Amino acid sequence: MRILHVTWEYPPLVYGGLGRHVYELASAQAEAGHDVAVVTQQVEGAPAESLMWGVRVLRVASAPQLEFIPENLLAWVSALDHELATGARVALGDAQPDVVHCHDWMTTKAGTELTENPVIPLVATIHATEVGRHQGHLPGDISRSVDAIERQLCHQANAVITCSAAMKEEVVRQFSVAADKVTVIPNGIDLEEWSSPLSDQLDARARWAPDSPLIVFVGRLEVEKGILELAEAMAQVRQALPTAHLVIAGRGSQGELLRNACESHGITGAVTVAGWLPEQELRALIACADVAAIPSIYEPFGLVALEAMSLGTPVVASRVGGLADVVRSGETGWSVPAKDPTALAKALVAAITDRSAKVIVDRAYEALKRDHDWSQIAEATVACYRRAGADDS
Repeated sequence: MRILHVTWEYPPLVYGGLGRHVYELASAQAEAGHDVAVVTQQVEGAPAESLMWGVRVLRVASAPQLEFIPENLLAWVSALDHELATGARVALGDAQPDVVHCHDWMTTKAGTELTENPVIPLVATIHATEVGRHQGHLPGDISRSVDAIERQLCHQANAVITCSAAMKEEVVRQFSVAADKVTVIPNGIDLEEWSSPLSDQLDARARWAPDSPLIVFVGRLEVEKGILELAEAMAQVRQALPTAHLVIAGRGSQGELLRNACESHGITGAVTVAGWLPEQELRALIACADVAAIPSIYEPFGLVALEAMSLGTPVVASRVGGLADVVRSGETGWSVPAKDPTALAKALVAAITDRSAKVIVDRAYEALKRDHDWSQIAEATVACYRRAGADDS
């Protein structure tokens, strides 16, 4: 089957989990024998066209000449979307795909343009929703516009994919989409890739917390990621484990809010905000930690949970979205209610001190092999394409 993915991020340009998801999915589809192309925006230092793991990557669109700030968001996306569609048509020529698979609202215009003439099935993966990102409401005109575009994409697509049962319920409820139009296909993990040499782990431990229990948080510094609850929980963890140290790896718009929260809870000296880390260093940090904390208020899936499990690190996560499917108390990790710093603190302490942690870590790894293999996910996605009307005969 000839498959075209449309995405605004793709390695080496990665803003979050979406870019890595598309990369792994496209690579697995190519390995299965499909003709796979990805159209994405240009990034400095990357060629306009390349072959990566059997995937033809077309970097046909440069970021619009607008500053990427909230006030310009809709204009920035619209311009990028137009360039993606135009560039894809030129690059593909007469080699029309059997299906176009676009990812999130930022590729809505490109996806619809590329499937209009000739008519080609359009499949959309909704990785997150605007209303979900804002905990159930739309705070302004930009958010309402994004929500409307998400709705348009869901209704124009021949099929919709979500990464968890919770996200399917959210899409059906928010956009009035028929439930049988939405297929749940979870995220995957490459277990061989997501590993870390022991030497790197020892170096990371010596760097971040040589003599202290180490808690790690990986993610964007945003309220929806539970950073304020984590700061409050960390103060309680320190009462049980006075030398415990928290390392936060990530960037975001709420860094100052986090710093203020740490100061108000008296834990500034117990927290290191490491910012963005190169992949090798990030893996070593997660692998050497005593526990990975994922206290999200909203999380469509929570790819970092799979990554921590693959690296053999116990996981404590909020019982929201896809995390509720992946992190199951007593089986694959410790699952706690969202927005509950006390429950979060107790679970973090338990994950560090409980002798059963090794058994839970082993069970989590087995669950990854069983439920999150990329070849299975690629096969399920192609089956969804066929149900949507794609024909590669």
